[in-house]
Amino acid sequence: MDQIDEFESMFRKAERESFSHVEMPIKSVVLVTDGDVATAEALQDSLKGFLPMLADADNWRLITGEDYSNVGQLQGKLEAEQTDLIITQRHLQEDSLVPQHSLGVYLDVLTQVTSIPVFVLPGTAAHPVDLSSKAVQKTMVVADHISGDSRLINYGARFTPNGATLWLCHVEDDAVLARIANSFERIPEIDSEIGRTLLEAQLLKEASDYIHTCVEELKTDRPRIACESRVVTGHFLKQYKKLIEEAGIDLLVANTKDEDQLAMHGMAYSLSVELIETPMLLL
Repeated sequence: MDQIDEFESMFRKAERESFSHVEMPIKSVVLVTDGDVATAEALQDSLKGFLPMLADADNWRLITGEDYSNVGQLQGKLEAEQTDLIITQRHLQEDSLVPQHSLGVYLDVLTQVTSIPVFVLPGTAAHPVDLSSKAVQKTMVVADHISGDSRLINYGARFTPNGATLWLCHVEDDAVLARIANSFERIPEIDSEIGRTLLEAQLLKEASDYIHTCVEELKTDRPRIACESRVVTGHFLKQYKKLIEEAGIDLLVANTKDEDQLAMHGMAYSLSVELIETPMLLL
């Protein structure tokens, strides 16, 4: 009975509202660095070139290294004024010791305690990646359950400039499918092979159908961007890394909040610590 309940819950979780395109407002931006004002201003200039979709943001605020020395102080600075987007770097104030499997204490906390989207610059605070020579051309939305996640896709569209391409991707983790299939084998009333085949087909169909509705609506509301989609099975991290490399993605958009726990969503965390050279928008 437990296995059947778990099986049913997977489909219920995917039963969300249909996609509705909404323009996500970004009028105020805060750039957080651990350098000086001059360095932050230069970074701000390069960001305006890399993110042309922020041209209508009329309020940019800088928080530099001299403005904070711990997470609490940084939170206070961020909460002092309304902002729609935080832009920052991995491993703030960690020049001497850069943890290999972490975003750094500041970013680890920020992605959980604030509901404000956080744009993570490529590289680290000590070793940033130069963005001054290009603008975003390919944005990829990544999710383990993309069906019904209108907010995620709306932000993906918001960060895709006219003339660029938005990729909507869904990877059904084969480890999860294998676990459910093993459960089928313990239920005599279910043919395990048929059960797995039908389960995989249904989950992929739900994702594909939802992405199709997104593409159709965006054709009307954002006709000057192109849309591509991929719905596959496999190890999510390997598959996303492959898709990102093959498509030449400039920006990833992913959810970080997990409704069942305080820590960052496992998929987003794995991607953010593995793909250090790729800019990410964490929601």
